[in-house]
Amino acid sequence: MSSPSNIASSRTARSLAAALIGDPFYRAVTVACGEDEAARLAMLEAYFALALVEGEQAGRVDLADETGNGAAIWTTDTPAAQRQAAYAQREDALRVLLGERGYAHFTAIVANMEHALAPHGLQDAWYLSIAGIAPAAQGQGLGASVLAPGLAAVDAAGAACFLETYNERSLPFYARLGFVVAGRYAEAVTGCDYWLMVRPPHAA
Repeated sequence: MSSPSNIASSRTARSLAAALIGDPFYRAVTVACGEDEAARLAMLEAYFALALVEGEQAGRVDLADETGNGAAIWTTDTPAAQRQAAYAQREDALRVLLGERGYAHFTAIVANMEHALAPHGLQDAWYLSIAGIAPAAQGQGLGASVLAPGLAAVDAAGAACFLETYNERSLPFYARLGFVVAGRYAEAVTGCDYWLMVRPPHAA
């Protein structure tokens, strides 16, 4: 696992913001920005800075490279109390960052997705919560390489893992890494469909 420095963390947060600014989830939670895309990018940079800290505290963060071109953030088998404390800390910050409407969207979407997830029995699975590569650095294999250490750790733990994506074009990419579509769901707040993908335990 890579522990990003403050400088690398800032660059990584910017890269994630640029990569994911068009995602329906992130557009819904930054509703306070209206049509101001510069403000949205800045808000998302702060959002992903918080997510990187949470990942370091209670999961796993792998950087795409030393220049901060992206990252993968995982929820792992860290003890539940540690995960909950880190999540609560980020949630308090998000309430301020996103504003009333944005935070309401955030909590509603998370609740909707957790409801859809519940029947799949993935309570002990690792979760790939965020993955993104800066647009200028895409197409160079960084997406697969940033996920490789986390997937190796998943396999060493003998665990399953899963992700959720609103980007249908990403399905073949994740399928090549062993993920299988387990469901397609309509999410009410975003008005968009997303896919749940599960990767069963692989031999390490």
